[in-house]
Amino acid sequence: MEHGDSGKYYVSASHKLERLCQGGTMEWWRGLDTKIQLAIGISAVVVVAGIVTGVVLLTGGGNSPEIEPKLSETTLTASRDATPATEDAPTVVPATPTEKKPTPPSESEPADHVFGALRGIRDESGGTWQDLWVDIDTADFLTGNAALTYLTSQGDQDYYDPDYWYVRDEGVAITSFKISPGGAGAVDITMYTYPVMPAIGFYGPSMTPQHVSFGQFYDAIYMDEDSSHLLGRHYWFTVEEGRLVAIEEQPRDPYYEP
Repeated sequence: MEHGDSGKYYVSASHKLERLCQGGTMEWWRGLDTKIQLAIGISAVVVVAGIVTGVVLLTGGGNSPEIEPKLSETTLTASRDATPATEDAPTVVPATPTEKKPTPPSESEPADHVFGALRGIRDESGGTWQDLWVDIDTADFLTGNAALTYLTSQGDQDYYDPDYWYVRDEGVAITSFKISPGGAGAVDITMYTYPVMPAIGFYGPSMTPQHVSFGQFYDAIYMDEDSSHLLGRHYWFTVEEGRLVAIEEQPRDPYYEP
C-alpha cells in the first residue's frame, strides 16, 4: 500500500503482479515497457472486478433488500376463496313447472238491449214459424241534457220537456234479429197499451204491464191488419247471443194523447 500526497490510498497492480511472479517470469515482466506493464495491470484489474461482480450476482449477494410484490387484501381473499375452474358439464337448473289452473267455465255474453221502432216480423220458413226474424229501425233513447242537446241541434229546443223522452233516429239501416231456437213460444212480450188501452192521463212508467203471447202479437199485426198500431211503436228488444228473446214496449210519457 502506498500513501500519496493527496491522502488517498490506492493499490498498485504492477506491484501485486510482481510479487506473484517468480523466476523467469519476473525477468520477462521486467523486460517489458512501463506502458505495456500498466496496460496489462489495468486489464487484470478489470477482469478481476468483473469476476467478483459476476460471483456476487450469481450468489444473490448485495445489500439491496428483496422486493416482493404485495397483493391487495381483496385479491388475496379472492384467490383463497376462488373455486378452481373445471371442465365439467354445465349445471342445468331445472325449470319451475307451470302451475296448471282450472279453466273457468265459459260465461255467456251479457244480454244486449236494443232500442228502436218495430218495422215487421218475417217468417222465412214458409208458415212453420221455424225461421222467424224481427226487423227493427234502431234509434237512440234520449232524456235530460242529452235530449235537450239533440233538440237544440235540430232547432227544436222549445219542445223540450224534462218529463218526456225523445228519439234520435239517424236513418240507420233496418237491423234484423232471429228469434231464439225455441221458436215463438220462447219470446217474452210485455206491453203497456195493448190489449187494454189505459185512460188518458194514466200513461207512463206506472202503467200496469200486460204480457201477451207471440202468436197474439203476431196476429194483431198481420191478421187484424194492425188495427192496434203495434208496428211503428218503440220497443226495447233483448238479444242474447245474437237471438231475440224478449220485446218490451217503451211506456209513453204521461202527457201523450193518442
